[in-house]
Amino acid sequence: MTYIKTNKTKLLTLILGLTACLAVILGMASINPQTVKADTMTIDTLEVAFNKVGVGESLATAFDFEDETERRLKVPAGANYTATLTIIFKNGQATTLWKKDSTSFPWSRVEDQLIEQKVAYCIRIHFAPKENYKLSKDGELLKRNMKVFGAELGKGKDIELWDNAGQNNISTEIDMDFIISKGMNYFGYPRYISPRIDETVSGKIGTDFSDTGMWISGAPAPYTYEARIAPIGMEVQTVNVFGKSDCYYQIIAKNAMDGGTMYITATAADGQTCDIPVTIAPVSGGHEHTWVEEIEKIDYEHHGYKKCLDPACPGVSPAFDKGSQYASHEFYSGCNAKCKTCGDLGNPDAKHTFIAAPDESDDTCHVFKCTCGEVEKDTSGNVIKEKHSGGEQTCLSGAKCDVCGHEYIAKREHKFEFRSFRNNNGTYTHLGFCKYCGIEDVTLRHSPTGGVATCQARAKCEYTYNGDVCGCEYGEFKAHNMVGGVCTECGSDEYIKEVVIDVPEYWEGMAYRPMFYPNVIKGNVIPKGDIYYKASTYLNGNDTLCNISDSNEKYITNNSVMYYVFAPHTTCKFPESVDEINVSVTHGEVISKSIRENDGCLIVLVFLRLDRAVQSIDVSVSQPLVGHLPETLQITEKNGYAMTINNVEGFLNGGRFYDGVPYYVNVTIKAPEGKVFPILTPDVENWLCGCNISGGKFLSFEQSKDFKELTVVIKTLNATDCLHENVTMKEEGKLATCTEDGVMDKYACSGCGKEFFDAACTMPWNDSTAKLPRKGHNPGSEYKIEKDIHYRECKTCGEKMDEAPHDFGALVAQTNPTCMQNGVKEHYECSVCKKLVDADKNETTLEDLIIPVNPESGHNFGTWIDEVPASETANGEIAHKDCLICNKHFDASDKEISAFDLIIAKIGTHKVIINGENKIYDEGEKVTAIADDPADGKVFKGWQDESGEIVSTEKNYTFMVTGERTLTAVYEDAPIAKKGLSSGQIIGIVIGSVVVAGICGFAFFWFAIKKKSFGDLIAAIKGSGKKKQ
Repeated sequence: MTYIKTNKTKLLTLILGLTACLAVILGMASINPQTVKADTMTIDTLEVAFNKVGVGESLATAFDFEDETERRLKVPAGANYTATLTIIFKNGQATTLWKKDSTSFPWSRVEDQLIEQKVAYCIRIHFAPKENYKLSKDGELLKRNMKVFGAELGKGKDIELWDNAGQNNISTEIDMDFIISKGMNYFGYPRYISPRIDETVSGKIGTDFSDTGMWISGAPAPYTYEARIAPIGMEVQTVNVFGKSDCYYQIIAKNAMDGGTMYITATAADGQTCDIPVTIAPVSGGHEHTWVEEIEKIDYEHHGYKKCLDPACPGVSPAFDKGSQYASHEFYSGCNAKCKTCGDLGNPDAKHTFIAAPDESDDTCHVFKCTCGEVEKDTSGNVIKEKHSGGEQTCLSGAKCDVCGHEYIAKREHKFEFRSFRNNNGTYTHLGFCKYCGIEDVTLRHSPTGGVATCQARAKCEYTYNGDVCGCEYGEFKAHNMVGGVCTECGSDEYIKEVVIDVPEYWEGMAYRPMFYPNVIKGNVIPKGDIYYKASTYLNGNDTLCNISDSNEKYITNNSVMYYVFAPHTTCKFPESVDEINVSVTHGEVISKSIRENDGCLIVLVFLRLDRAVQSIDVSVSQPLVGHLPETLQITEKNGYAMTINNVEGFLNGGRFYDGVPYYVNVTIKAPEGKVFPILTPDVENWLCGCNISGGKFLSFEQSKDFKELTVVIKTLNATDCLHENVTMKEEGKLATCTEDGVMDKYACSGCGKEFFDAACTMPWNDSTAKLPRKGHNPGSEYKIEKDIHYRECKTCGEKMDEAPHDFGALVAQTNPTCMQNGVKEHYECSVCKKLVDADKNETTLEDLIIPVNPESGHNFGTWIDEVPASETANGEIAHKDCLICNKHFDASDKEISAFDLIIAKIGTHKVIINGENKIYDEGEKVTAIADDPADGKVFKGWQDESGEIVSTEKNYTFMVTGERTLTAVYEDAPIAKKGLSSGQIIGIVIGSVVVAGICGFAFFWFAIKKKSFGDLIAAIKGSGKKKQ
C-alpha cells in the first residue's frame, strides 16, 4: 500500500508540475512584445493594409484607411505604430500625383488616376512608433519582416516592397516605398554609353538600390537580358548571384555611328518581358559604310539602308551606323501594313482601316478600302460589296450614298414650294421658291385660288405646277356656327378659354427673325402678323429692341421679351376677365396676358430667358445699430454673388451711427464667371432680372458697359439702439373680402415698444397704409343655367349676381346641312346664357338639334366646265364641274376628281405617281423611285405598278418614262426563321423509337407466339434472380 501511495504521490506531483510549466509557457506566448510595459520597446515587424486592385480601377481604391482625412492606413489591432501615406508617384518617381498637405497635388488626382497596364505607381508610407516604443534601426530587418494584409506582397504580386526611403535615427521613424504595377515594366533612369573605336568599354546596366538589381516591377525575378537592337561590337551578359539579376555589357566599336537607342529585352521568371532603353552616343573614326542607296524594311517600325558595298565591312547596324537613313515608317492613315517609302511590311498583325469607297468596276456599289489601297475581303477571299443606298435627290446634287458619299443618282429638277406675301393693298400673292436652292420662278406668281375655309383653318390655295400644289393659306376663317354658345362644326366654345402658342425654339446668338412667326396650336385666335410684334428689353414690353424690319440684324444675347398680338376668330370672344384664359407656350415663359381696350386683341408677353444671364439678385442689409461703426454694416447677396461696399453716407455722430437716421450705401455686385446682368431699364420694376431686398430699399442702379457689374445705392432702415430680439404679434390682421376692408398684421418689439408690419422689423407700422381695401365682386363670364333662370357667381365669395329669367326671343329657323356644314333644327336660344329649348320649348341639347353633314347630296354645283385640250406648251384640263361650297371637282356622274387627275399632261409629257407623290415628266426622262426603309418586322417586297404587278425588287428603281405610271412601294412581313430539331433531339427520338419497337416485338413474341401470360413473365424474372444468387 505504501508503494502504491508513493507512486500516486509522484504521479500527482508530475502532473501538477507539467500543468504549471504549461501555464507559464502559455502566459509568455500570450504576451505581445509590443504591449509589454517598459521604458521603450523595439518593434522589428511592420504590417500595413492594402486592397487588391485591377487595371482600369481608380488608384484610390488600393488604400484601406483607418483615418481617411489624415490618410492614415490600417494596421493590425493593438499595433504600437502608425502608417501614413506621404506621397504617391507615377512611372516610378518621374511624376508626382499626390503629396500630403500640398494644394498643388490634391487627392482628387489619385481618385482620377485609373490603373494602367505596365505602369509603376510608387507609394511612400511613413511608419512612426507610438509613445514608449521605437522602431528597429536596422532598416534591412524591417524590410525583410514587412507584411501586408488585404493584398499579396511580393515581386509580381498585388503590392511590391521597393526600398527604404529614409530613416530618422533619433525618432526611428522610417519611410518605405511600395510599388503597384500591373504587368512587367522598367522605370529606371536612362542609361548612357559612349563607345570608342577599337577600345573596350564595359559596365553594368542596373542599380544597387534594388533587391533584384534592376528597376523592374510587375514580374518576379530572376531576370535574363538580351540585346534586341544593338550596335556592332556590343555584347550583353546576365549574372544571377545572391538573388540579384545584373546586366553587364561590353562594346568594342568598329563603325562610325550617328548614335541611337539600344534596347535590351529583360525576361522575367514567369515569361513576361519589357525593354530597357540605353542611349548610344555618336562615335567617329571607325569604318564608314558605302551604302547601297535603297531604303528597305529593317523591322515593323523602321526602315533604312541595310547593305554596305565594302567587302571589309565589319557588319551593319542601321539603327546606329552613320548615314543609314534609319527612320520610322511612313504609314497611311489608320494603317500599319504598308509604308509609303518601303512598301508592304509583311506584318501578320498589321491593322487596316477599311472605309467605304465607290467600286470602280460597278457604279451601283461600294467596297471597303484602306488608305493603303487594300480592299476588304470575306473569309473566302471575295471582295465585300454593298449596294449604294440613301441620300436625297435635289436640284443642287444627286442622291449621295449614306455609306460612302458617292453620288449614284443624278440631280433632279427644281421642286417648288410656295410662300404667301402680303401686298400693300391688303391682298396676297403666292410665290414659288425651290425647296432646295431657294431660287424663285417668277412665272409661278399667282393670286390665291381654290380651297375652302373652315372655322378652324383658312382656305388653302390649290394652284398646281407640275404636280406641286401651292397649299398656302389665305383669306379669313369661316365664321363659327354658334348655337347655344357652341360651334356646331368644331365644338368650340363661344368664349376662348385656352390658347397654346408654338413659340420657335431659341438660343443665344441667333437672330430674332424666327421669333416673329409663332403658330397657334390650340385656341380660336388668329396671329395678327409679324408687323404687330416686337422684341423688348422691358418686362412690360413697352420699349422696342427690334421689330420685323430689323429682326435679321438683332441677335439674342441677353434676357428679352417677345410681344405678340392675337385676335379672336369670327363669332368667338374673349371672357370679361383675362384671368379666365389659360395661355401656354412651347418655348419661353408667359409673363403677361391682357386684353387691349382699343381693339379687344389678346396681348401675350413671352420671356426669352438665357442661361448666360443673371436671373435675380436678392440682397440682405443688416440693421444699423446706434453707436456702431459703419464697418459693422453687413450686406450680402443670397445667391452668393460677390459684393463690395464702396462707401456709406449719412449723418454720423463721432463716426458712428446716430439714432433714427437712415444711411446710404454704395455697393458693387459682380456677376458670376461667364454670366452677365440683363440690360438695365430706367424703371427697375420692368428690369428682366428679379430684384429683391430686405432691410433696405434700392434707390438707384448703374451698369458697366460689359454688363458684368452692377453698382447700386441702398437706403438702410433707420438706425436704432434695439436689436428687436423679442418681437410678438400685437394685433392679428384680417383679409379683405368683396364687401369689407381688411387690415395687415401688427407686430411689436417688447424691448423698444416700436410697431412693425413684419416680424423681422424691417417695415415700421403706419396706420395710413395698414388698410387692405375691399376687392368688390368678381363675376365670371359664364352663366349658371337653371330651368327658368340664369345667373353669374362671384369667383371670390360665390354670391349670385345678375339673376334673371331666360330671354328666348323669336324662334330660330331650321338650317339644312350642306357638303361641309351641319344643319340645325328650329329652336329657341336664350340671348344671355345661350340655353337651348326646342320648338315646343322643351329642354334639349345641341347634339339633339344637329342635322349631320350630307357629303353626297349636300353639294351646290356650278356650271359645267368643258375640256381644255393639252398643247405642246401647256397642260390641259378634263371636263368637270365644281362645288360652290367645298370647291372640289366632280365628273358628270358626281364622282370626285383630284386636282392632279384633272390635269391633261402637255404633249410630250406624262403624269407619274410615286408613293402618292404626283409629278409630270418628259417622254424618255429617267426617273429613280427610292423606297423608304421598312418598318420593324417588315421587308421590302418591290415596286407595284397600276396593274398590281411587281415591276422591280430594287429599293432604288430607275425607269424611263414612256407613259402614265403609278408606282407604290410594297412591304410584307419578314419571314420567321423555322426552328428544326437539334441533333440531341433527333438522337433521343431514334433511341426512343428503337426501345418502343423492341418492347412491342417482345410482347408479340411472349404473348402471341409463346402463348404466355403476364404471371409467367413475373415468375421467369424471379427465377432468373434466384439463379444469380
